[in-house]
Amino acid sequence: MQKRKLTIVFLFFVFGAALNSAAQKRTIQDSVQNLFFEFAHAANAEEKMQSSIRFSDGLKTALQLDAKGAFAFDSLKKYKVLIQTPDKDVKVFTWDVEAEDGTHTFFGFVHAYIKKLKKFETYQLTDKSDGVRDPENAIVDNTNWFGAYYYQIIPVKYKKKKYFVLLGWDGNNRISNKRLIDVLYLSDKGFPKFGAPIFYNEQMKLKKRIIFEFQAGLFMSLKYEESNDAILFDHLSPSNPNLIGEYSFYGPDFSYDMMKFKDGKWVYIKDVLPRNDKGKPDKYFNTPK
Repeated sequence: MQKRKLTIVFLFFVFGAALNSAAQKRTIQDSVQNLFFEFAHAANAEEKMQSSIRFSDGLKTALQLDAKGAFAFDSLKKYKVLIQTPDKDVKVFTWDVEAEDGTHTFFGFVHAYIKKLKKFETYQLTDKSDGVRDPENAIVDNTNWFGAYYYQIIPVKYKKKKYFVLLGWDGNNRISNKRLIDVLYLSDKGFPKFGAPIFYNEQMKLKKRIIFEFQAGLFMSLKYEESNDAILFDHLSPSNPNLIGEYSFYGPDFSYDMMKFKDGKWVYIKDVLPRNDKGKPDKYFNTPK
């Protein structure tokens, strides 16, 4: 705890006087990068959690000072901690810490430009996954977030509404992993909300987010294809028909489904043929860690 306090005091000292030049702004980002590297190279789960907290504190301080959204955080983009919209008005930072028992705790921030305030605001994401009842039908905010590591963001405009579809990963535990399709939007007051009734699942029931669960150690592809304007993913099925509903025995069955946007909703479509552009490597084709 003492080390954490010293880290925060140091960051405020450095950041508080570091907004007058490009070099000083670079110093802020380098300081955050160093905290991230400390976190990434922690030796065990306990050290990982402590260094994650220090990284979170440092990143929060930097984001709160970045009212103009000027910091690029190139190193965090490189390591996929940061994803952002093409206009850079919404930035989402997420990462996780795996405990000794294989469960995961997620951390993050939303840094978004609020038109009414004419500046960027910072919202810390607090993982309350265990307390979210019926997560496919829950609307949550940043204080009771259904935690995940997000690796792709898809801006969507429909009529007068604007929101952001998020593709994410959850290590869950040592028995099963999860992928999810979630949605982020800003309330009238600018606060982030997650979950909205815009997704039709495989049974054509309207859900606020889609969650896929499958056997740990297997890989499920879930990605947005801009050329097709659709979310393409592996279809999951049990290894044995007697195991229907036992998701720790589910895995890809070499068929593919997708979610296609239509009339304001994302509609589940079965049995599609994926189209891979061989000239472009799929940077989402590795399980994020």
